[in-house]
Amino acid sequence: MVTPVRDTFLYFAYGSNLLKKRIHINNPSAIFLGIGRLDDHQLDFIKYSDHWRGASATIVPTKSHHVWGAIWRLHNKDLKSLDWQEGVETNWYFPKIVKVVTPDGVDLECRTYQQTINPPPRAEGEEIPHDRRPSITYLNCILTGAVECKLPKEYIEKLKKIPHNGQHASPKLIEKLDLSPHIDE
Repeated sequence: MVTPVRDTFLYFAYGSNLLKKRIHINNPSAIFLGIGRLDDHQLDFIKYSDHWRGASATIVPTKSHHVWGAIWRLHNKDLKSLDWQEGVETNWYFPKIVKVVTPDGVDLECRTYQQTINPPPRAEGEEIPHDRRPSITYLNCILTGAVECKLPKEYIEKLKKIPHNGQHASPKLIEKLDLSPHIDE
């Protein structure tokens, strides 16, 4: 059971902030609480990020799909930096409150972020178009974080099947996150 803590909020991360090193760069108060499932949403990629050199992740409301992610507790003082990291000011993402279900069936209200422009839902097995694919680095960040957070094995296998665009982020970012390439290129 997750008990409320004064001056904090819960955050559901499904993209690069699955990686503990990544979230702590801008949000030092983040404490990993566990994992959860966001129902009736699909993980997808749409807007190209110069930072990552590929499309960044978003969640698309889609019946009968779900997205697994990390549940973090952050101090309210980190809300501004989290919004900044997610590009709320530049209208890249918008925050929303969602119900996330923990593996033991507890419903939690968490803050998460959805891109302001989303693709239409993809049919089961439909590939992500090349111009919307994440970079090798971004996908490695998500996969490394998914393993680190111990997301369900079936979900990690699904993440491994996401095609990348063949690009790497800048060497500086790769070094900052300590991400060595490990996806088959």
